[in-house]
Amino acid sequence: MSSGFRNVAAVLSQWNYAVSSIGYGPSLTGLWAQRVAVGWLAWNLTHSPTWLGLIAAADLVPTIILSPIAGALVDRLHPLRMTIVSQAVMVIQSTLLWILTALGMIDATILFALAVLLGVVNPFSTSARMNLLPMMVTTAEIPAAIGVNSMLFNLARILGPTFAGTLIAVSGVDIVFLLNGIAQVGFLGSALLLRLPPTTAASARGKAGLSGLVSDVHEGFVYVLRHPGIGPLLMLMVLTAVTSRPTVDMLPGFADQIFQRGATGLGWLGSAIGFGGVVGAIWLTQRGAIAGLTRIVVMNALLVGLALVGFALVANFWLALAFLAVAGFAMVVSGAGTQTLLQSSVDSDMRGRVMALFSLLYRGMPAAGSLLMGLAAEAIGLRITVAIAALLCVASWWWTRRRMAAIRRALESEHQAHSGTT
Repeated sequence: MSSGFRNVAAVLSQWNYAVSSIGYGPSLTGLWAQRVAVGWLAWNLTHSPTWLGLIAAADLVPTIILSPIAGALVDRLHPLRMTIVSQAVMVIQSTLLWILTALGMIDATILFALAVLLGVVNPFSTSARMNLLPMMVTTAEIPAAIGVNSMLFNLARILGPTFAGTLIAVSGVDIVFLLNGIAQVGFLGSALLLRLPPTTAASARGKAGLSGLVSDVHEGFVYVLRHPGIGPLLMLMVLTAVTSRPTVDMLPGFADQIFQRGATGLGWLGSAIGFGGVVGAIWLTQRGAIAGLTRIVVMNALLVGLALVGFALVANFWLALAFLAVAGFAMVVSGAGTQTLLQSSVDSDMRGRVMALFSLLYRGMPAAGSLLMGLAAEAIGLRITVAIAALLCVASWWWTRRRMAAIRRALESEHQAHSGTT
């Protein structure tokens, strides 16, 4: 445990990582607050689970389309440049949300369009941020750095929904969008302060132009499909992302329709997932080691499915929060553990494309699940829809469990080769 926390102290003592984290934390909190506010606004404009699914899909579907392109581009360009441009677009998007909502000019169609804008920029922002990480820390410090990022992410998942629920109840939804815009400006400022070396990725790539970019994207898919560890692990991400994570986008319906707790209840539900996620991130960070991480990732796919079955079926609000906290723990351990395994084992010249595919699955695939879950909930209700999806998540664990030994050999031995150990 002490070794894990020494690694955390080491990464936080480095200028680039510390400055980036100072801006990253408030930015994430603002984005989570805005996500809750957008969901609540969509619900109040339409009172439709289908619209909740559409708004979530508008944010996430572009990730499915654009992540491979973003990954190929970040293997060619400096990730800091991509970070600055994408962050500027996020500032514009949140500012438009604030102005239109404050003036009473927002409707479901405009909200959908602005969600699409954020969805378009997200894959470029995420790909750039993931590829900045190895430029700021050493290979041995990657697990600790990912753990700290995960803690920031899940602290934001607690604070963002809590702030959003309180602000919506007291001041209205528009103030959430304003404060998110200010937070994004802060992260943009921290990115401008980074002192990073130039990258040689652009000169190392093959053909230039569109044909070269398409070739790079194809090369990335082939690499993933042929890798005995990365391919199956990302398939698990597909299965769990579609069946478990869309539950988060259904929480406004649970808060209002099932538990009748309003915006404050929605904040509690989102914070419960975030609290569990923080505990999971702390546990994973202090653990430190790569050895045994494959088994942990796979077993937490089972845990998240079982926890969401419990959440869907209980009638008591506080017990539902407990199940969500367990689900949040398992989601973070599985997601951050997967990212750690990939970052530690992937070839450096393929990092951008592989991590873009990880982002596609982790962020983009829930869009398909959200849309399907929203349509199903409209027909058969929220509870039964979430319960069925959670059982399918358990089935995804069963599929992967039989392949776990081969995945572990491929990924954990690759880490030893990259780190120079035996």
